[in-house]
Formats: sequence, structure tokens, C-alpha cells
Amino acid sequence: MKTSKPNKLVIWLLTGFLLACIIVIIDTQLFYIPGSIICILFLVFGWLQSIYYFRVYKTLQTAKSPVENIADKKTCYETLINTADDTIILLDKSGKILMINTTGAQRLGHSPDTLIGRNIFDLLPDPLKKSRSKKFQYVLTHKKTVRYVDHRQGIDFDQILSPVFDHSGDAVGVAVYGRDITAQKSIEAQLQNARQEAEKANNAKSIFLTHVSHELRTPLNVILGYTQILQSVSTLEKGEQKSLSKIHKNVDFIISLIDDILDLSKIESQNISLSIDVFEFNEFLAYISDIAFMYKQEKEVDFACHFSPDLPIYVNGDERRLKQVLLNLIVNAFKFTPKKGLITLTVKKDNQAIVFQVEDTGIGIHEDKMSDIFQPFYRLTHQSDGFGLGLSIARHLVEMMGGKLNVKSAVDKGSTFWFSLYLESVDTIIQPDDTKNRKITGYTESKKRILIVDDLKENRTILKGMISHLGFEIREANTGESALKCIHEGFEPDLILLDLIMPVMDGFEFAHQMKNNYPEITSKIVAVSASNILRSDKSVVFDAQIPKPIQRDHLIKTLEHQLDINWQYKMDSNQEANQNKTEPHENAQIPDHHILDQLIDYAQHGQITDIKDEIRKLEQQPTKYQQFTESIDGFVTELDFDGFIDYVSTLGRQ
Repeated sequence: MKTSKPNKLVIWLLTGFLLACIIVIIDTQLFYIPGSIICILFLVFGWLQSIYYFRVYKTLQTAKSPVENIADKKTCYETLINTADDTIILLDKSGKILMINTTGAQRLGHSPDTLIGRNIFDLLPDPLKKSRSKKFQYVLTHKKTVRYVDHRQGIDFDQILSPVFDHSGDAVGVAVYGRDITAQKSIEAQLQNARQEAEKANNAKSIFLTHVSHELRTPLNVILGYTQILQSVSTLEKGEQKSLSKIHKNVDFIISLIDDILDLSKIESQNISLSIDVFEFNEFLAYISDIAFMYKQEKEVDFACHFSPDLPIYVNGDERRLKQVLLNLIVNAFKFTPKKGLITLTVKKDNQAIVFQVEDTGIGIHEDKMSDIFQPFYRLTHQSDGFGLGLSIARHLVEMMGGKLNVKSAVDKGSTFWFSLYLESVDTIIQPDDTKNRKITGYTESKKRILIVDDLKENRTILKGMISHLGFEIREANTGESALKCIHEGFEPDLILLDLIMPVMDGFEFAHQMKNNYPEITSKIVAVSASNILRSDKSVVFDAQIPKPIQRDHLIKTLEHQLDINWQYKMDSNQEANQNKTEPHENAQIPDHHILDQLIDYAQHGQITDIKDEIRKLEQQPTKYQQFTESIDGFVTELDFDGFIDYVSTLGRQ
């Protein structure tokens, strides 16, 4: 088209030029032509040119591209359908093929022309005819689309059957769409396999952690058990009692480290929960400071506590989880604070919230690592001790308790971690648990029978040693079978202390057989396990659970609740001394007034660590201030700052 246009234009121009020449020749050589005639001739010629160029313009405007040159819409639609990678078939109500695209015909092994007019069901294998016919009739009857996956010759097809309606809304046929999803199914299968492998690995990890926990808790149970048995002996000197108390607290701390590993697994599976109860806040803070004080002596790092005087006495919260968070933060601070550094624990009121803050003068954290430190198993340096779990667990627990763990840090200057919690203050005065200060000698009810079932002799010995002096009739069994035999021979226990993990017959199987074979015996069954995990088996109902290592206080409270008994107590010598702690001993040598004033100032600011340091200095002076330090020890242990100030002030006025 572009090459023809200039040629025709030249022809028209030459024609016009020749016409003008002819007119001039005729006018000059042959005869005279009036000017008006000449004008008319040029005007007509101009009109003819205009008509010609108009037709050329229209021809160019209506010129079409190769695609637009397709004859009509039907051809266009057929082109689109036949170039699709999906099967497209149009069937009438009987299943006759009205239209099929090239892809669909190729999948059936024919050409489109040979399939038009044939019944689709005649092309299907016999096993498929009945099921496909049912789907076909369902689409026509219910006028609803059906979708399913068709597997043929190793290929998966995503099939869609949709009703085709006429103008009146009646279903007059079915449109079939089929897509090859074999590759997609293969990817899904790979993802499913990967997911299953990940779940297997996660389950294996959980099983491994459970077994590791069990293996670690078993020897710790022996250490802690004998420690508590020795602590119950009233003939021990005060120094010996303190040493046993340190062993007890350190074992408790090791157990908390084991719990950290198990808690991470629970957090990952979102299977961790809070246990909200009322606890004594002063006693809680005293425990935290005692653990930190032991770290201070080991690491040669200064530690200071600042507890505001307006803190509540009793609060409602999860004592164990809060303890876990604070100890993790404090232990981390000791890890990254060099000798002669300072770590400060501050607990204060902020309106209705309580703020907990751990500040250190350690190596600090680089800004680009701030987000990494909360990741599981992340360690700030390669020389770092531990598993790198503390901060990750602490953050999750703080968020579960309704707070947010914050951090600010500067390299070579130190770090500060803090969070706020709304711990409900309990106004009602709760009577303290006298079992901590009084020795239990027995119970007021008739003699109760207890059966201890554990495959390890050391565990049975510890359990028996904790309660043998209380008046129970106790039997032991080292297997589930021997325990059943003991019951069969006539020993009907009121309570069974049952280990869960034992060879041959474990605790779960014993509980099954006990309830099935001896339904008339209403023994309370208390699960005792180092795994600290009860199987999700609703057919076995344990009345209570005691985790290993066994805490004697927990055991005593469990026995009291399950057996419905009332304990008999005897006041020990330490409690008698504590009752008289506000009365100065007449022969006690009192430190100088400036030391007393310093102690009072520490107490007024809640600096419990400084008070302990001052007491330690006084204790290093042979027997000089022994009676004085013993008289104030009760106030320090209980964080009774008001009582401490009143008592020391009274001594200062003497």
C-alpha cells in the first residue's frame, strides 16, 4: 500500500500537467478557448482528484492487521480455543460432542473433526463411564458446577463440568474444562513430604528433649531429695542449714535451665500456658536476689538491688514464669559483664504497673544485632556460655504476661533490659505458710497407706525418707507388676506415688490395669515423673502430678490435699529465735553508729545487696557481731525493710 500511493500521485500530477499543455497548444495553435472554459476544466479535474484521494484515505483506514484479517468472530473464537493448553469440550444433554479444541482431541488420541458428533462416554474406559455419567447428570439436574481431579495414565487433570443454559434458563448442555496439574501435584507432594519430614524431626527433637530432661532430672532428684531430708533434721547448725539452702537453690536453678529447653519446644508448638496465682512478692524478690548474690561471688561482678518501698506485699500472677524471665536476664548480664563491672536489678511502681529492669556495664550490643539476640540459639559471641535460649524465651513469656521486653545498649558501655507488668495487688492479708518454719510430726487422722512405685531404688528411698517419720504405712514396688501383686495380696493403699517411665510396664499401663482390675479400690494415683509431661490419654486420669526433682513442700501439700489430712506441727529452734528477733540480746555487741546509719540508708532505698555485703563484712570479724547479724538475718531474708529499719534504729538508740 505504501509503494502504490506515490506512483498514483505522480501519474495524477503528470496528467494534470499534460492537460494544461494540451489546453495551451489548442488555445494558441488551433482556436481560441475562453478563460471560463479553462477554469471549468481545471475545476472538474480537481474534483476528480479529490474523489480519488478520499477513496485512497478510506482504503487506508479500513486496512486490517493479519490478526484482524480473520474472517469473523467465529474464526477468532476457534483460534483462541484451539491455541489453549487446557481441554475445552462442549457437550449436549446426551453427551454428544458439539465442539472440542485441539488440545482436548489430542489428549483423547484423535483429531477434532473425527470427534464432532461422537458421544464422549464412548471414548472413556469402562471403569470411568459410570462415575463420569453420574457427575454429568448431576450437573444437568442440579444446574451446578462440579469439580474433581481425574487421574489417567499417570497424568492428573483438574476437571470442571459447568452447565450451559439457553435463553429460558434451562440446562441444554455441559461445558468441560480440563487442566493438566501433574507438575503442580508433584510440587504439592514434595511440599507434603517436606512437611512430614519436618514434623518427624520436630517430634524427634521433642522426644530427645524429654529423654534428656528425664536423664538430667533423675540425678538431680537424688541431690535435691537428700538435701531436703537433711534440711528437715533439727539438729543441724545454722551454718550447715545455710549450706544446704545454697545447694537447694542451685539445684532449683539448674532445673530452671532444663525447663528453658523444654519451654522453647512448647513455645514453638504454642503449647505453653500461664499459671496465675497469688504469691508473696517480697519473698519472690528475696529469692531472685539470693540467686544473683551467689553469681556475684562466683563471677567477681558487683550486683545491686533497688526495690521501691511501695511495692505490694502480695500479687496475682505467674510466679514461676516471672522468676524464669528475671533469672534469664540476670544470668545474661553476668555472662557479658567483665570483672569489677556492675549489674543492677531495679523493681519499682509506675502508676498501676510494676517495672522490672536489669542494667549492666558489660560489653554491650551492636545496633545491627539488636533483633538477632531474641532469636532462638543465637549467641552474641562464640565464647558465650549456654544455648542462646534465654532472651528468646524471656520475650515470649513477657508477651504472654501482657508486657513487652525492651532493650537499649551501647557497645563497651552496657545494656539495659526492662518490661512492665500489671500484677494485681492482693489487699487481703494471706496467712503465711507455716510449714516452711514448722516441723511436721504427723497428722490427726487415722493411719494412711502409701504405695511407692519406682524402678530406681534411690527415688523410692528419697520419697520414703521425706514422709516416713509422719506416721504413714509405706510399701515399695520396683515395677508395675510387683505393685499389682502387692495390691492383689491385700495391701490397699490410700495413695499411690507412681513413676511413669519404667521398663516392661510403665506407669500408664499400671494405672489402666489398676482401674480395670480393681475398680473397688479408690486409691488416689499421683504421677511422679522426671519428664514433666503427661500423655494425652483421657482413659487414664491421674489425681495429681509431682515433677522430679521432687520438692518436699509440693509433696506435703499434695498428700494433704489428696488424703484430706491435717498436719501436726512442732516449732523449731530457728522459729523460736525469729519470734524474739525484735528484742535485742542483752550481751549482743552493736556495730558503730555510722554502720547502723549506713544499713538504715540501704534499707530505705531497698538496696538489699548492699545490706548483705555489709553483713558479710561484719561476719568476717570473729564472733564479734555474730549475735547482731543473726538477729537481723530474718528481716533480710524476708525483705522486711520496715521491720529492719525499726529494729536497727532501736539498737542505735541504746
